[in-house]
Amino acid sequence: MRAKELIEYLTAEGFNVYPDANYMPDVEESQLPALFIFGTGGGESDNDLPIEYPTFQIIVKGKNYKSDFTQMDKTEQLAMSLIKLLDNKIGYEIGNNHVYQSKAMQNNPIPIGIDIMDRPVFSTNFRFKLQPFKEV
Repeated sequence: MRAKELIEYLTAEGFNVYPDANYMPDVEESQLPALFIFGTGGGESDNDLPIEYPTFQIIVKGKNYKSDFTQMDKTEQLAMSLIKLLDNKIGYEIGNNHVYQSKAMQNNPIPIGIDIMDRPVFSTNFRFKLQPFKEV
């Protein structure tokens, strides 16, 4: 599965996702909160079946914490909603793939802290078990 496919899926689910994968630029406050998608490789494909096991890190960045102290909690809640969406989700499609199961690699988002512009940052990580559709 390509990161772009995951970006399109999460955008369709209502999340504000930065459109380019594997890149987290400094964005304007008005563009936050936002998700940033990074492919992290994953496990080897199955030897006997056409099944793949990609993994992704999804960074969740909120608005300025010092101007609004509720932003830390709001950003964590957003990260939790992402975990709830993808953890143990079975039998759905992302892009050109049938996802047998997606799994959060942690029960809670990992707090990274605040960036240089005082915005809270959390990390979430997911693994997928999927089969790409055959191209015709």
